[in-house]
Amino acid sequence: MDPISYLFSAYLNTVQGSVHEHVSERYGTQITPVEVQYEGVNVAFQHQVWRVRDQSVCGTVRNDLKAYSECTVKAKKLFGTLCSELSKKPEQNWKHGKYRTMYCNASLSFRPVIASVNPGTGVTSELEKARQACNAATVAAMGSREPKVLREKRELCEVYSGLKQ
Repeated sequence: MDPISYLFSAYLNTVQGSVHEHVSERYGTQITPVEVQYEGVNVAFQHQVWRVRDQSVCGTVRNDLKAYSECTVKAKKLFGTLCSELSKKPEQNWKHGKYRTMYCNASLSFRPVIASVNPGTGVTSELEKARQACNAATVAAMGSREPKVLREKRELCEVYSGLKQ
């Protein structure tokens, strides 16, 4: 390759790479991972085309329901805080407006997973015991024609019905 062709080729590669990077950055076409420590929780998510990808939010802890729930609640709060903070300041450049819009949209549209585990009191009420007995007898009687099984189901369910009222 002669020196002029080599120089022209290098120039085109540089311009093409620069244009591609500019377009990619301006329109946010690349998937961009973000990880933020917020109120003691590591909130990880991705964004693309200047939108938070809801399915990616807290994806690193998706297998742990309690941690996932806490993380998504914090993420919703984080998006609101970022929207609020970016809205207070005047736009310094084009990215500022893109980020503000992205986080404000996420604060409105993202739905956190709310999960709580309640161990209960360990005390089962008489009504609950009667309901469980009726349900068990109903299952046992489903495939049976025996009078004893059907009578037992009827009696247990009558006790339950009496307690319900």
